[in-house]
Amino acid sequence: MSMHGRPATAPLPSLLAVCTLPPWPPLNGYSLRVSHLLQHLASRWSITLIAPSSDAIPPSIAHHVSLSLPTQGVTYPWRFDQTILRATVDRVLSDNRPDRALLWAGAETLWFDRPDLPRAVVDVIDCNPLEFWRGFLSYRDMRQRYRSLREIAVATRYARRTVRSYAATVCVGETDARWLRRIGRRDTVHVVPNGVDIPLPEALVAEATAPTLSFTGALDYQPNIEAVLFAARAIWPRIIAATPTARFVVAGRNPTPEILGLTTRAGIEVAANVPDMAATISRSWVSIAPMRSGVGIKNKVLEAWACARPVVLTRLATNGLIVPPDHATLVCDSADSLAAAVVRLFNNAHQRQRLGRSARETVQRHFTWAGVAARLDALLR
Repeated sequence: MSMHGRPATAPLPSLLAVCTLPPWPPLNGYSLRVSHLLQHLASRWSITLIAPSSDAIPPSIAHHVSLSLPTQGVTYPWRFDQTILRATVDRVLSDNRPDRALLWAGAETLWFDRPDLPRAVVDVIDCNPLEFWRGFLSYRDMRQRYRSLREIAVATRYARRTVRSYAATVCVGETDARWLRRIGRRDTVHVVPNGVDIPLPEALVAEATAPTLSFTGALDYQPNIEAVLFAARAIWPRIIAATPTARFVVAGRNPTPEILGLTTRAGIEVAANVPDMAATISRSWVSIAPMRSGVGIKNKVLEAWACARPVVLTRLATNGLIVPPDHATLVCDSADSLAAAVVRLFNNAHQRQRLGRSARETVQRHFTWAGVAARLDALLR
């Protein structure tokens, strides 16, 4: 009891969290997900975080144990030596046994053949075998196709052991989950999508004067590169033929030379490393996600919806999303149908704004980080 006769606050249960990239600052989809989930879980758990060094760990994380890992490949556990990671986890566990553990992609092998360790949830985010299979199907370069085919076998072995080693396995989309359940032959795979930061209405800017289409995302990520090139070469010529004053803004980090080279085409602009993506999205009339490869959930769609902008997207890009029923005509796969959907929205401001409102309402209902973290918390408990 406290001095005033009221029950003392119960201590928070302890959680060991392990990830192989710095969660802060959130510079990619992995760190975006990890950082937001940890911030929300920190109000429910006393968290010891094992992660590479970072200057931005928030005070809500009870303990941070830093370690040095390679700079490349650490989200694929077979691509780097896990000795340092394993030794660090064993040292932390020898000092204090947590109530639960939460591991992210790259650290999943730590619980293989270790029944002595605390019950744990692993958030693999994406299904790697599906990722490599889609890469094999989409690549034209034979060397890339061979590498993808070779890694499918390795990734499948790791995915099977992962599903069978954890109390629960988490990924962001139902397509990924179906593959993992089939590979692992377990029903312990759960979908926990990403959330999105929802800008306040006053933070959104007005539409640009000219009809503007936007694509956002990391511009050195192969599925995004493929999507942008498909949009620029096959979809955009159809759009600009129907709407000569239109602009296509490709915005994101680290554009590759082939993406920068698209600025020689009429109406295309590449905005590298923009400081305020919400402003860039809300200036556009429509966003596009013409994904042809890749896995997981498309943050670019959630971000556009949060800014009340409709998104024209392929079926592959709907994984992990709840597409509002009135957006059904925006989901299509051919260049002709994708272009036609964009042009229809360009020509109908009332429909564009109505769909933007329903998109924003969808993320407010289903894709807040607080709501997503609550689903993960329930699995941990």
